[in-house]
Amino acid sequence: MASRRQVWIDTGGTFTDGLALDAAGRLRRAKVLSTSALRGTLLRPVDDTTFEVREDWGAVADLVRGFAFRRLDRERAEATVAAYDPAGGRLRLDAPLDEPPAPGTPFEVASPEEAPVLAARLLTGTPPGRPLDLGGMRLGTTLGTNALLERRGVPTALFITRGFGDLLEIGTQQRPELFALDVRKPPPLYSEVVEVPERLAADGSVLEPLDEAVVAGAAGDLLARGVRVAAVALLHAYRNPAHERRVEALLREAGFEHVSASAALAPGIGLLTRAQTAVVDAYLAPEVRSYLEHVATSLGERGRLHVMTSAGGLVSSQSFSPKDSLLSGPAGGVVGAALAGRRSGFARLLAFDMGGTTAKLSLVDGGEPLTAYGFEAAREKRFIEHSGLPVRISTIELIEIGAGGGSVAHLDRLGLVKVGPQSAGSEPGPAAYGRGGEAATV
Repeated sequence: MASRRQVWIDTGGTFTDGLALDAAGRLRRAKVLSTSALRGTLLRPVDDTTFEVREDWGAVADLVRGFAFRRLDRERAEATVAAYDPAGGRLRLDAPLDEPPAPGTPFEVASPEEAPVLAARLLTGTPPGRPLDLGGMRLGTTLGTNALLERRGVPTALFITRGFGDLLEIGTQQRPELFALDVRKPPPLYSEVVEVPERLAADGSVLEPLDEAVVAGAAGDLLARGVRVAAVALLHAYRNPAHERRVEALLREAGFEHVSASAALAPGIGLLTRAQTAVVDAYLAPEVRSYLEHVATSLGERGRLHVMTSAGGLVSSQSFSPKDSLLSGPAGGVVGAALAGRRSGFARLLAFDMGGTTAKLSLVDGGEPLTAYGFEAAREKRFIEHSGLPVRISTIELIEIGAGGGSVAHLDRLGLVKVGPQSAGSEPGPAAYGRGGEAATV
């Protein structure tokens, strides 16, 4: 019989929060850092490698065994946790520390697994090395958003119809700052462009056949330079995707690890937004897919992982597209607020989400969140500034400002107090984290 235990996880840029329903119907809560870490305080040494500690993890014995240990005033791990007895509050390391810690020294133990897995282990009391016996996990994450804003994607090649190689550089020619004299555009997400000899008419008929030899030759050159991810966007492919599908097949046969085809991801008129969507999807794909695969593997053979999309729906991890991760976490909050409102008798309400870096607001009308179709994420100021890539996705309507809980307050050149968009983040974080971070945060 499959386990009845269910886990719900929300991973933000700073914290990962989890809820679990056990077989008896009891609800449990857990909160960990999104760096897969837990923090506590060293009280006193018992011997060279053992310390009495104070923590509020609620962990079972040896749950943190094998975790990397470091004091918060150190940059790197100093030892590995050999054993932990929560009943006695004793933590044993595999080696002595180079300097005896003073009483009250804060410390951190970091798991090699992803933060949702660590939260699930806390919720279910499952030690490391054992699969989580779960009926399923439902996950919302800002992984894709943060990777896009921080430019943590992989080298990506764009295959586009010949003559349109600079289309994404030109864009719509809209300017985020209308009166700025020194306009600085962020570089494109893709690192290589291949102009493909082919052409379709507006009705999808073939004007110029696809030159497969050019595609195959370019694929070999790119693989030799270490580019293993590609986006394909061909003119009028939404009317006839045959050329895009063939290019995708050729690239996969050549050895590309991931290929994002625009007509499959964003089937609609407009080469620019289709191409942008495909590039973002490809750029994020390796990190997002690897993350989800690791989480799914930890659930065991019977566990099923479903991921929240930007539109507020849940899909299986195998069907999840990286482009749909951009507002995954915030969308889950709005869906939850709408449900809470309906149960309380309110059909119209404002859903507010204060994160570490940004604050988000959404309107619920008629008991349901407002949804935008053909939404361009780049209309949000932070996406214009950081990615320059409007993305065609369906999403819950959100207004977002750069003033979250970790946003830094500062004086501008006129002496006025401003908040954000700079954030203390999770490392080192605000001063309250004990890592020497910014004191003047929200």
